[in-house]
Parts: sequence; structure tokens; C-alpha cells
Amino acid sequence: MNKVAVLMNTQSGKGQLAHYKKDIATILERNFAKVDVYDTTHFDDRVKAILQIAEQSELLIVAGGDGTVNEVVNIIAPLTNRPVLAIIPAGTANDFSRQIKMPQNPLEATQKIVALKKRLIDIGKSDQRYFLNIWGIGLVAQASESVEIESKQNVGKLAYYLHAIQSIGEERPFKLEIKVKDKVIEEQAVMVIVGNGSYTGGVRAFFPEADISDGLFEVLIIKEASIKSVWSILQSRKEIADYHHMEGVIAFQTNRLTISTDPAQKIDCDGEIDGQTPTHITLLPKHIEMIVGE
Repeated sequence: MNKVAVLMNTQSGKGQLAHYKKDIATILERNFAKVDVYDTTHFDDRVKAILQIAEQSELLIVAGGDGTVNEVVNIIAPLTNRPVLAIIPAGTANDFSRQIKMPQNPLEATQKIVALKKRLIDIGKSDQRYFLNIWGIGLVAQASESVEIESKQNVGKLAYYLHAIQSIGEERPFKLEIKVKDKVIEEQAVMVIVGNGSYTGGVRAFFPEADISDGLFEVLIIKEASIKSVWSILQSRKEIADYHHMEGVIAFQTNRLTISTDPAQKIDCDGEIDGQTPTHITLLPKHIEMIVGE
């Protein structure tokens, strides 16, 4: 790989990433012929700038948090010729970098990147929005929307989600219809999560055994009756090996599904609120090639 670009969000990680900028560039320049480092906080038109850089790069390195990674994935996923993607984690949770076993120290992650161990990974698509990790509606989206950026940084996303959900004071069940393959699921629910990866808020929360290259989503429907027990398990940070034996929980695997709700529900894609139901969700198998850690 001769053309390497680094998209660095220097505001990630409370601004600490800026201190690593010179050392990251030095490591990369020792191993690649051409390395360009861009501070994304200086882009006037972020989508246009990132798209132009991606189209001219063989390896695109995202140095930042989950929001920056999600932004770049949504820009490069529709391209016919996509660059290889790598992550230097520098945010609060760094969920997908953990999924691909990248070291959480930015300089150690850079050393893993120059080793060029690659893997083709699945991504999800909800209408025109792409996601690497988690798609959700109901309580998880309500909590995500209520969390302020400062609180995410200071408390950690999953812990704050749990606190926010408990402080909502009332569950908001909705009528749910999911069409998957040759069947229709109709339920009253308080949350639906479609998972590609394992991590939420920096811990293996909902799907500890998820495989990002198996061509399948993990789908979890939580009914009103079971929400307290599920959140108590998450709060204790225990891994849930098998949802199928839990009362009030429906779990299955699929590669596509259509979701309708009444009333309409806001959608959380990788921690970003964007769009609302109804929606069609599709898995794109082995869609992006990434540099992985172990």
C-alpha cells in the first residue's frame, strides 16, 4: 500500500489524540511510501472532503471515536472501490475497534496497522444508513437521545444508558411487526436491537458471541415484562450466553428484516440517532476490508 491517509478527529478522547499526532505519523511514514494526515475538525464540508480522500487512498485510517468511525463508514460503504479501513481508537467506548481486537492505546494500534493483517467484515444497512455494530429502537434509542456528550465522556456510554433508562420513569411499549424470511412476528415491545458486533459502551453487552463475518445479524426483541431483568443483567456486566430461555425475550438470527412500529420509533445506529421506523435492514456480507489486531 503506497497511498495512506489518516482522518484524525483531534477532539476525540477529550482532545488527547492531538498529542499522538506526530508519533502516529512517524510510525506510518517508516512503513508506507506516502502518508497524509488530515485533521477532520478543519473540514468545511466533511462529507465531500472525506469522500475525496477515500477515493485517492489505498488505506484509510480513522483516528477517533465511534462517531467518527461511523461517519467514515457511511461515506465509503456506497463506493464501488473502497479503500482498506483501519481504526486508531481515541473515543469513549471504541466499540468496533475492540471488536476487531485493536489495542486501545493509539500508538500500539498504529503498530498493529503497519502489520497489515486484514479481514473482510459484514456491515448493516438500514434504508440509507450503514452501521458496523448495533441498530436499535425503543429504550436504547430513548436513552441514547437523552445522553449529553459530556456525560458519555465522563461516565461511559453503557453505564449512562442504564442510568438514563432507569430515570425515564416509564417504559414506552410499542406495537411491533417484524417480517423476516417466511414469517411475521407481532408483539408489544419496549426495545429491539439488531447486532452485528458484540460491544456496546465498551463492554460485551448484548451479543457476546457475535461474529462480524458470518453473514448474519443477531436480533433481540425485549417485551415489556422482561426489561427489568435484562437491564439488571447488563448492569452487573455479565455475559448473556443464551436469550432463548429468558421469559419475555425473542432472539433469532437473520440477514434481512423489515420492521414496522406503531407509533413510529426513532432509530439508533451505532449510537447516532438518525431516521425512524418503518425500515428495511439488510446485512452486506464481507463488504469492507479492515486491518485487525489479533
